[in-house]
Amino acid sequence: MGEKTSDLQEAMAAHETDNRHDDVIPEKASHGLALEAAPMQPTKLNSIGFILTMVALALAVFCVALDNVIIVTAIPRITDDFHSVNDIGWYGSAYLLPTCAFQLVSGKLYSRYSAKWVFMSALIIFEVGSLITALAPTSVAFIVGRAISGVGAAALFSGALIIISLLVPPEKAPAFQGINGAMFGISSVVAPLIGGAFTDYVTWRWCFYINLPIGGVAGVIVIFFLHIQPPRKTQLPFFQLLQKFDPLGTVLFLPSIICLLLVLESGGGDWAWNDWRSIFLLVLFGVLLIAFGVDQFFMGEDATIPPRIGKQRTVAATSFFILCTFGSFTNNIYFIPLYFQAVKGTTAEGSGIYMIPLIVSNVVMLLLTGIITSKWGHYVPFFIGCSVLSSIGCGLITTWDVDTPTGQWVGYQILEGIGTGMALQLPPIAVQSALPNADISTGIATVIMLEFFGAAIFVSVGNNLFNTRLFRSIEALNIPNLDTANVVQSGATTLRQLVPAEYLQDVLVAYNDSLRWAFRISLILACLSILGAVGMEWKKIKGHEKVEHGVSNGSSTSDN
Repeated sequence: MGEKTSDLQEAMAAHETDNRHDDVIPEKASHGLALEAAPMQPTKLNSIGFILTMVALALAVFCVALDNVIIVTAIPRITDDFHSVNDIGWYGSAYLLPTCAFQLVSGKLYSRYSAKWVFMSALIIFEVGSLITALAPTSVAFIVGRAISGVGAAALFSGALIIISLLVPPEKAPAFQGINGAMFGISSVVAPLIGGAFTDYVTWRWCFYINLPIGGVAGVIVIFFLHIQPPRKTQLPFFQLLQKFDPLGTVLFLPSIICLLLVLESGGGDWAWNDWRSIFLLVLFGVLLIAFGVDQFFMGEDATIPPRIGKQRTVAATSFFILCTFGSFTNNIYFIPLYFQAVKGTTAEGSGIYMIPLIVSNVVMLLLTGIITSKWGHYVPFFIGCSVLSSIGCGLITTWDVDTPTGQWVGYQILEGIGTGMALQLPPIAVQSALPNADISTGIATVIMLEFFGAAIFVSVGNNLFNTRLFRSIEALNIPNLDTANVVQSGATTLRQLVPAEYLQDVLVAYNDSLRWAFRISLILACLSILGAVGMEWKKIKGHEKVEHGVSNGSSTSDN
């Protein structure tokens, strides 16, 4: 019966059939799904239940974003407790990697089951991971907890987008999606401050305990106030259903990226690049990645990333752009606190305060760009502007040294924040403008996956360069009775206690020079992002012309 559609397409078709339209009843959807329409009343956007549901989704997004950024000011203290500077890259990647890897799997879950209960399951997984992280007695346990939280975060972040699309008419959805975008930005503003305050005045463990009450409130609201009918479908045999989730693709993709992360973390440090372990991991990564690509080709529309969508020009260009841009921004977010705490000698809370210029300028520009884009309709110029300004900002940050004055480190952060804020939230808009409605959810999920993938990989790359250069630089100083490995392992906040006063300035210079290598990763990525920006199709936002001519394209939603 006709061409096959992907599971995420089915999700939108099935959910929209049940929750929005009462005038069309498709006889049968692809893959043998029998969909039925149920006449529903429009959602009352000013009802208490709807407002509380939006609050719950915003709280969930807040937690997801908080976990991404809150540890940046706590990392130096965490490394002090665990003596684990070499694990810094894993603290970020352990959360971002599963968030990336399970992004499209979560989309398939939403296509098959109740959005409400998939969302709740993800919230429980996220909360369990947060509790494990907060109670972690070792660095390994900490990383495991972060990974579990990342699995839950994947379905929370995409779930918030999907639920809003099911509850809100298309012409009003951008405003409500903007609320979540603003919440993500606000969380990014307050996270370093919260993390710094907890670290300095209580314990860094409260950076993760805080998710429990916030997530609990969101969960209670979702249970009692979110009512979305699941997609109505016939049951498939277990193995047929399992195939729809492309388990082979997931099994190939996740280990391949873990191999890459392992070699990026340890290559050139724990073992040489020409060591058999580095070579083995790189070869295994390549083999698994090629096998993943072959699997995607033969799975077709059931693939984790359907080739038809992945090859679309704007989707491909946007994916490359956000991989570079978010990787660059996240790498800076992780290493700038180390500069302030180790080189400038401030506290964890102080480093959070010193980062306010970067985060506030980023959030302000995110909001301004959203407003201007909705009025003007064009988004490609903002992608290009983002690449240019963030490249300049990242380049200036690489010039920081031990004596950089306040005006410069404030100004350079503002420039980087403005540049990144010009387009960080625009990739989903570009994808929506380039794809037919049935493919939008798949396209957005692909972009989100690569966004987190870039952050996971390039934080590890930056950490590898930083650790390798730091060890070599301190070792070259030949400081008597100084254990270089101990200095590198102990963390940024204890640097001044371990190094003799007469050698401290030299060690600070070495630390600063090593951080520059990490900052250069952000610079390279920001420069490369221009390739994605200029590769996009020059289009306006869907429906913008209709809005300009006073044409409304409304639709009804269900009463929830």
